[in-house]
Amino acid sequence: MGGLSKKAHLVHTLAREGKPTLVVESGNLLFETDAVPPAELAAARIGAEGIVAAVRQMGVRFAGIGSRDLAGGIALLGKLHRPPDFHWLSLNLVDPATGRPLFTPLVHHQAGGLRLAVLAVTDHARPPAGGALLPWRQVLPQAVDRVAGRADFVLLLSNYSYAENREIARTCAGIDLILQSGHVAGNMRPIIFDRTLLAQTDTRGRHLGVLDLTWQGHGPWRETTTGQASLSGPQSSTFTNRFIALTPALPDDPAMEALVRQTKARMRGQAR
Repeated sequence: MGGLSKKAHLVHTLAREGKPTLVVESGNLLFETDAVPPAELAAARIGAEGIVAAVRQMGVRFAGIGSRDLAGGIALLGKLHRPPDFHWLSLNLVDPATGRPLFTPLVHHQAGGLRLAVLAVTDHARPPAGGALLPWRQVLPQAVDRVAGRADFVLLLSNYSYAENREIARTCAGIDLILQSGHVAGNMRPIIFDRTLLAQTDTRGRHLGVLDLTWQGHGPWRETTTGQASLSGPQSSTFTNRFIALTPALPDDPAMEALVRQTKARMRGQAR
């Protein structure tokens, strides 16, 4: 949790620039691995509660469910799932008995005068106890088709691998941006697949990824160095991207620093 106060400082600084801003977490937010040793689980759950409280302070209202977020159990996610203030998102994490999503499958959101549809899918390689994970092909294409007429911009938070996300971009042409929380650490500069942009920020809060978009409608993407449109046609949208390292030299956000201290104290008390 050490980088959260520095991340909060950066998020609040960027918000003061006055640009329409959307702060999201694409998945694998809570735990470092797919399984937590039983002896450490109680303290880890306290840490997870603190992380969700922290990202909510930064303006995050929804987060994709990654496979590692399931390490504390579905009941913990249910406890932290508090619509409309905070949604866990997953189209394909479902009740085994009914086949219905256990959490919010997608949300509609307004930002910068645009109608956004935000969807999420969870890697189905490790089904959790009390839930089932459907392959994305069973749920995602239909969901993208359903939101097509109700959204200006479609954002997918995907826990799948780079190879799978390339296939998703090829299959679901209506997705404008995929933010990946896959299985490989490191920052990944945005890659263009026809009309879909795919990007990833490093794991465990080591960086803040900032993507500036100039939106001209669903069409080809092009990277610029200024963030301003230099259009080759009426349907061209442009982007600039940067990764800001959360180094010790960055200032801390005082409110976030207090929350982190409180959470760590609770975790130490539980571990005794």
